[in-house]
Amino acid sequence: MHQIPIVIASVLKPLKDPRAYYRFGISMRETNKYLINIIGFSLKKESDEKNIKFHAIFSKNRNHFSRLFAGWRFFKRINKIKPKMVIITTFELLPAALLAKCLLRFTLVYDLQENHVLNLSQNKTMSGWKKKLAISFVSFVESCSKPFIDHYFFAEEVYQIEFPKIKNHTLLPNKYYGPARDINSFTLSSGQNLRFLISGTLTEVYGILEGIEWFKSIHFYYPQATLTVIGHVPMPVFYQKLKEATADQSSIRFQGSENPILYTAVLMAYAESDIVLLPYHQKPSISSKIPSKMYESIALGKPCLFQINSKWEKICSVYPSGQGIDFTDLTHSGQQLEAFLNTPFFVQKPGEEVLWISDEDSFLEVIERLTIRP
Repeated sequence: MHQIPIVIASVLKPLKDPRAYYRFGISMRETNKYLINIIGFSLKKESDEKNIKFHAIFSKNRNHFSRLFAGWRFFKRINKIKPKMVIITTFELLPAALLAKCLLRFTLVYDLQENHVLNLSQNKTMSGWKKKLAISFVSFVESCSKPFIDHYFFAEEVYQIEFPKIKNHTLLPNKYYGPARDINSFTLSSGQNLRFLISGTLTEVYGILEGIEWFKSIHFYYPQATLTVIGHVPMPVFYQKLKEATADQSSIRFQGSENPILYTAVLMAYAESDIVLLPYHQKPSISSKIPSKMYESIALGKPCLFQINSKWEKICSVYPSGQGIDFTDLTHSGQQLEAFLNTPFFVQKPGEEVLWISDEDSFLEVIERLTIRP
C-alpha cells in the first residue's frame, strides 16, 4: 500500500513532542495511510519507528547562531522527502515552507499553538527595540503567509476570537493523548508525605518562582512535603534564578534543563506526585488559554492547585479536580492547602472530554480531506 508522505516540522520542539508525535504522529500512524516525517530538535539521533521517521534540524541552545540556518536545513530536508502535506508548528519555518510549496506543490497547514505576537507583547522574554522588532517580524511573516496556508489547526479555543479572519481552521486543543483512567474519588491526607509537582516549560510568566516560594511557605506546616520542578528552561537567566531558588532545599528536586526534555520523563514525574501546581501569571496571553497540564492532571487523576482563573475553575469544578488559590498570598498558604486537602476529588470520573481521542476523528478527517486533493 502506497503511504502518503507528510511532514510535521518545528525548530525548538523535541522530535517526540506531545503534540507532534503523541497526538498527530501516532494518530496518523495507526491508519497505516501515511508516512510521517517529524522534523525538529534533538540532541541525539532518534530511531525511526513504524510509519514514522525522525529528522533533527537543530540541536543547540535556542540562542545559538546556527538557528539562523534552521529554515535552510528544513528546506533541504523536505525537498528530499517531497511530501504531500506539510504541517508547520512555528512561524520561523513559514518562509522556507512557502518557498518549498512553490516548488513541490504540497498542502500547507499551520498548527497555531501560540499567539506569538500577543506572547511577545505580554511576556518578559524581550524588551525595548528587540521586542518591537520581533513583534513586527512575526506579524509580517504570519500575515504574508496567510493566503498560502490551506488550513489552520488552533490549539486554543480563544484563537477563534483572537484570529477572527481565519475561517479555514479546526480546533484541536492539547488534551491528554493517553487512554482514560479508572479514577475513584479520594481525599488527600495532611498526614501523608505530600508530593508536589511543577512541570513543563519553565518560564517566568508561568509563575514558577511563585510556585516555589508558595511551597516553601507551606513546608513549615507540612515538613515531610516535597516538590519536584522538572522541565525545559528556555531562558538561561531564568535557569540561574531557579537554581538559586532551589539551592540548599532538600525538599525540592530541581530537574530543569536548558534543552527540551523527554515527555516520558514528565509523565514519570506525574506518576510520582500527589498534587500538581499551576501558578501561571494571569496575563491576557495566558489567562484565556487552557494549559495542557490541566488536561494531564485531570486525565491522570492528579488534583491541581492553580492561580485563580474563572475559566479553569469551571473546568475543574465538574469533577472536582482542582482549586484556584492566590500563590502570592503566603500568609494564608497553610489555610489554603488545608481546605484543599479536605476536598473530595473526582467524585465524577473524567471522560473523553479531556482526552485527545475526543478530537482525533476531526483531525484525521482534515488530514484525509487535504491529502486527497489533486
